[in-house]
Amino acid sequence: MAPKYYFTTRDLLTVAILASLGGVMSTYVQYLANVINRLAGVPYGAGEIVAGLHIFWLVLMVAITKKPGAGVGGGLLKGLVEFLSGSSHGIFVVFISLLEGIFVEIGFWPFKKYPKLSYFTGGILGSFAYVLASQLLFNVYPNIFLLAAVGLLSIVSGAVFAGYFSVGIMDNLEEAGIVRREKKPEKKGFGFTATRVVAVILALLIVFSAIYYFALVRLKGDPLQFTVTGAVASPKDYYQPSYASEFVTINAKLDGAVTHLPAQNYTGLPVRYVLRDARVGAGAKTLDVVGSDGYTQSFNVSDIMDNDDLIIVQEDGHLRLVARGYPGQLWVDKMKMIKVY
Repeated sequence: MAPKYYFTTRDLLTVAILASLGGVMSTYVQYLANVINRLAGVPYGAGEIVAGLHIFWLVLMVAITKKPGAGVGGGLLKGLVEFLSGSSHGIFVVFISLLEGIFVEIGFWPFKKYPKLSYFTGGILGSFAYVLASQLLFNVYPNIFLLAAVGLLSIVSGAVFAGYFSVGIMDNLEEAGIVRREKKPEKKGFGFTATRVVAVILALLIVFSAIYYFALVRLKGDPLQFTVTGAVASPKDYYQPSYASEFVTINAKLDGAVTHLPAQNYTGLPVRYVLRDARVGAGAKTLDVVGSDGYTQSFNVSDIMDNDDLIIVQEDGHLRLVARGYPGQLWVDKMKMIKVY
């Protein structure tokens, strides 16, 4: 007799496919959240309105496989995919996604006899887990009132994007015969209910916006934009000209192995301001400044938090790190990323 396994091959394929899709899409969603924060004029918080889009994939894994553990394993795999696809959270996204998977299952299984309710509870708890993980890792929210406000926003997002969205998608999958329906429907044929229509429209909007983002924004990139990632509470993209009010002017001389430039004035955005705005973690010790060609130089966080020796300037249509008092090789040309750890 052939051995029986807890997860069938179909279950494993379902989890793997959804985790891969969710991991790549979540990277896009994180950047979308940063755009929302910028439009709202806040460094973090407002972007939680799309938090449910991270959780939708985890709810689907559990709903389709109907196996406890699918959300936890899928959350771990999704986090790894998201990390490899360039998440602004860095390696921390693996823990965040795993916690989301755990909370999805906590919300899902007590109401498994009422599928639609289970989708909502799983989506709500999973979405709130993102806020909880951010607070545990980075202490993002300084008081209980802000934590509650952002938590409420994530709950609404989880109910809509992870809960309501999953109801519509599962209805479509069951109607198409892709997923087995536990109870046979009274009527045959495909019905265009409001839930199903909304689900399809949302799916199309997400797919097309993601294609646009990756094809025209992420891949092409803006030479005046850089990303801050790693051990910060608010990893995000910075468009340097938008922070002109924070610019400072320093006088620095470049002494490199080959290039030598006399002392002159440079005006740009202090790295000190960027780290404080992104809320660098208390235990962070090092930051890497990375150029578009992969050229990387490292600095001690403690050496730059109380001065303006490192600033980001515009030069010939791209960004450059000016490092006053440092050897010339530490001046990073065509700067694109700051990694904190």
